[in-house]
Amino acid sequence: MKKIKILVITVSVIFALIYTFNLEYFARGIRIVYLNGESTVFIDDLKYFNYETIKSPIEKSPWAENKDKTTNFSSEFEDYNKKMRTAAYIVIHNDTIIGEKYYEGYSVNSSTNSMSMAKTPVSLMMAKALEQGYINSLEDKVIDYIPELKGEFANDVKIIDLAAMTSGIDWDEGTSNPFSPVAKQYFYEDLVKLMLDQKFIDEPGKTYLYSSGNTQILSMVIEKATGMKIQDYFEKELWSKISPDNDAYWQIDSKESGNLKSFCCLHSNARDFSRLGKLYIDNGSWSGSQIIDSAFIQKSTKPYLDDFKEYGIGVWLSDYKDLKISLMSGHQGQYVIMIPEKKLIITRLGERDIDLGRAGVSPDVLVYIDEALKLIN
Repeated sequence: MKKIKILVITVSVIFALIYTFNLEYFARGIRIVYLNGESTVFIDDLKYFNYETIKSPIEKSPWAENKDKTTNFSSEFEDYNKKMRTAAYIVIHNDTIIGEKYYEGYSVNSSTNSMSMAKTPVSLMMAKALEQGYINSLEDKVIDYIPELKGEFANDVKIIDLAAMTSGIDWDEGTSNPFSPVAKQYFYEDLVKLMLDQKFIDEPGKTYLYSSGNTQILSMVIEKATGMKIQDYFEKELWSKISPDNDAYWQIDSKESGNLKSFCCLHSNARDFSRLGKLYIDNGSWSGSQIIDSAFIQKSTKPYLDDFKEYGIGVWLSDYKDLKISLMSGHQGQYVIMIPEKKLIITRLGERDIDLGRAGVSPDVLVYIDEALKLIN
């Protein structure tokens, strides 16, 4: 009886602390992550969140498949995929699938979390809103769209600073720290409120600092500018125009708030994620239609800052084997890798990556590139 009483008191104290210090998000995170035996957020977490369905069009345009498509790769690469818990690996060359394999029980239609790969389509939506005149200029001040911004430099932040990760926001992107802003962001049930509490503390446009907060605020700007929910704008202007095989799903913070978790959490499959990569390979066009301004694609795949070569506008960058690489990248190794010179798209989804220890392109990306290059060489 005494042990039960102590347990009840302990639990009561814990819940009192959670609500006193506004840590409901923390309790939600424990329930979803740790009680599922995970140590971090994971690619199959859609069922634990509310989400919006992004409809695919009725008319489909499936990828062509090479009759000699590779489904078994080198033994060293297969060992690497096992070690890294790869879920999907697909190689598309000249718009044709030349290599494809699924692991860990996943299949061609398995829908998994893109994690931070979702930041790239948000930057594309920014470009589309500019093209359509909803945004006057990427040099527009964010405060003109969101007057509630806080911090010493709130008046100076430009829209482009959000997409290029140079806004000067006070932010910790540490995914292993359960009290970091990005952890709170993942489980918080009112993202607009959370974002309006963030402060801009450094001069914008000067220094690179990767921040999921930047992308979330950018999506708020797009919503203000277009007058549309970000998921509706994405479906209308991007997803429906690249002929995906399946519907996609994008997490929201809660039914009550209904804010898209635009910094992450777009769920789709390897083939359909690869379609976003094709927009970069083909300078923003799809089947003869210009979906995104080619000038933006070209600008976005060049370093935004002179002193940080590994990020452009919404995409990561690398030079490898005399090739210019750009990629969408997400937690645990979600990648869509684009090599325009080779007309090559490589998509890898899974449950593990290599922590580089700093901002930049992880070395596991190079392993996936090397295997793909073998197929075309």
